[in-house]
Amino acid sequence: MKDSPHIAVVGAGIVGLSCALWLQRKGFMVTLIDPAEPGSGTSSGNACTIAEYGCMPVNSPDLFRRLPQLLLSSDSPLSLDLRYALSHPGWMLQFLLNCREAKVARITRLLGKLLAKTNEGLDPLLEMADAQDLVRASGFLRLYATEAEYRADQAANEIRREQGSEFVEVDSGEIRDLEPNLKMEFARGVFYEHIRQTINPHRLCLRYFEAFRRNGGDYRPRRASAIGHALDQVEVELDDGDRVGANRVVIAAGAFSKQIDGIPVQRLPLDTERGYHVHYDGRQSLLQRPVTWHKTGFYAVPTDEGIRCAGTVEIAGYHERKNPRNLDYIQRHARQMLDLPETPDRDWLGFRPTLPDSLPVIGFSTVSEYIIYAFGHHHLGLTLGGITGKLVAELANGEQPSHNIKPFRPARFL
Repeated sequence: MKDSPHIAVVGAGIVGLSCALWLQRKGFMVTLIDPAEPGSGTSSGNACTIAEYGCMPVNSPDLFRRLPQLLLSSDSPLSLDLRYALSHPGWMLQFLLNCREAKVARITRLLGKLLAKTNEGLDPLLEMADAQDLVRASGFLRLYATEAEYRADQAANEIRREQGSEFVEVDSGEIRDLEPNLKMEFARGVFYEHIRQTINPHRLCLRYFEAFRRNGGDYRPRRASAIGHALDQVEVELDDGDRVGANRVVIAAGAFSKQIDGIPVQRLPLDTERGYHVHYDGRQSLLQRPVTWHKTGFYAVPTDEGIRCAGTVEIAGYHERKNPRNLDYIQRHARQMLDLPETPDRDWLGFRPTLPDSLPVIGFSTVSEYIIYAFGHHHLGLTLGGITGKLVAELANGEQPSHNIKPFRPARFL
């Protein structure tokens, strides 16, 4: 390993850790750079579900019709800081342009093809990190309170099926058999029997990190402030003035990738989508698997610590102030669904890296083939982290990627 090429990975969330492990599998020496504990940021607070069915983007052709209701209703999973939106008109315009029917159909196909590679990227990492005990195949249940809700989502379900998702339709009695502790009655549902979840995404990241260190990985708990690049090498400047030299660098810092100087990420429309969860300790026996009430857009998930209720979309930029409206929305609907206390034991806010076409950026920087981007996974970082890591390692090793990454290249925005 001493004479192996050296690669720096900026970002120790699930995507960065996946890249680091895949690079080690290819024989690279790897330095991992992040000021926070690995996996403690946005990767720690997700909905725990390996969402191979997640081909339907946030962009939607009917968003134009539904937008006033979504934004003005207090009973909506979407919230928007109008002042923030008006100060970022370019991003909002690109997002709306990608809500056109032909664009959404293309995004769905591209996500479907990449999601089909999920296990190919994930399973070798679970084995490498000895983390199979943190992932279980208990299935996933999408629920509809009324027949009208179910019919409204039928076209989307058919698209999910076309993109390779396997599910069966279930009626109210079958739902009750699958989840006997549901408090309210659901008319219909679809059950994805083979979907997996992690019981603790933070612990999963830490298990990846332990494997990384066992394999000789170097960890720098510092913020990468700037990247310098020459003909055959890069240099990562850290916030304490130290520098890390490498043959290549992978930028996998999620929503914070745009804060690194010296690379043209600033020219990409990378923004922050704020996500929330609330957690009820010791209530994990209430559910057997991840469940979503489709209309509300949030997930209720059993973890090794309790019940996590996660979801909502808030376009409001990066700041640490939580929006009580979003937290109230999740709590209110969670209590409709399950017998939960009035107040959760804790709540959480995270910052999803978001691009206006709902696709990640995977590929070489537009200024140097010694800089590789791997960010912008929206709601799918846990699901797509493994295959992203594999593709990044193939690029770094000079191989033809095992999946067509042209649609995800950074140059699509330039």
